[in-house]
Amino acid sequence: MNQNKSKTSQPKDAPGTDNPKIIYRSFTHLDGFKEFIDYQKMEMIQLTPGPLQGELLSIQIGNLYFAYNQVNQGLKTSGGGTPEYMSFVMIWSEKEKEYYSLKSPIEPQRTLFGFNNTESYEVFHQGIAMTHVFIPVQTFDAYADQLQRHDLDDNFRRKNHVNLLSTGTKEIKNYLKQLGWLAIKNPTFLQQPHIEKLVADDFIPLLISSIPMKLNSKSFLKPSRRAKLIAEAEKEMLAHLKKPLTLKQLAQNLGSSSSALLYGFQDLFGISPMRYLKIRRLNAVRQRLKASEPENCTISILASEFGFYSPCHFTSDYKTMFGELPSETLQKKK
Repeated sequence: MNQNKSKTSQPKDAPGTDNPKIIYRSFTHLDGFKEFIDYQKMEMIQLTPGPLQGELLSIQIGNLYFAYNQVNQGLKTSGGGTPEYMSFVMIWSEKEKEYYSLKSPIEPQRTLFGFNNTESYEVFHQGIAMTHVFIPVQTFDAYADQLQRHDLDDNFRRKNHVNLLSTGTKEIKNYLKQLGWLAIKNPTFLQQPHIEKLVADDFIPLLISSIPMKLNSKSFLKPSRRAKLIAEAEKEMLAHLKKPLTLKQLAQNLGSSSSALLYGFQDLFGISPMRYLKIRRLNAVRQRLKASEPENCTISILASEFGFYSPCHFTSDYKTMFGELPSETLQKKK
């Protein structure tokens, strides 16, 4: 690798400089990208003409790695990865254009790919923005076993790409957006001792539950048992509106399986349990806003009480849900 051609930088005011496990790099040559992600066997070729500009933000939380990268030119990458890790890639482009992974077309809006991390062959015909999530194989398998997802085996991994459930795609991207926002705006928050387990218990089950599986009779409860389980789950969620709660914890508290909760909520509400919990929290914030005096209420502080730590993402979620900004709800007369 020609180090002289590689231009990387970590400015003093770069995102995450208060947290040594958050690293930002900008580069003008692909060697800089290869150096950063440490894929020494990876071949990377620029496909479109013009000066290259790229950015990469890496976040390490425990043994999980989140790499956000953006490049303005088309690329072809091929080579080997790290077999001890599974790599999950999501594209942020909203354009109706196909990309290719292991020479198979993928849909940017809904496809998760790249998890066969022993081999790579990807083609992006234009500038690309994407996120790689690296999860140790043993860690992923442990969570898959807890969720009774025995279908996520070697055969699944060899396929290397899967179309996610539509609700799951949105939830994963929202989670990654909030994590990236925290890394840039509040990097020290991610250094708190409980964050490693919280992120793993939140994100990995969300990822797994968004991957469709073959339905069978074991996945469903009898209607009476399902109704009781959902009622108990709702009661547990209401008790945790201001406390962290993961799908795994919810299932353990109820003496249930995560898959039973997933299918019960999907069947009744059309959304996952964690999406339902988020909606309940948004509604709780709305009720508090309606009952508050504008001069005595700080929206960001109120939102953080219910687990919304990113003001911009909270505002976006709130407006999507209720058709108005939180500030508009607060200013309305009762």
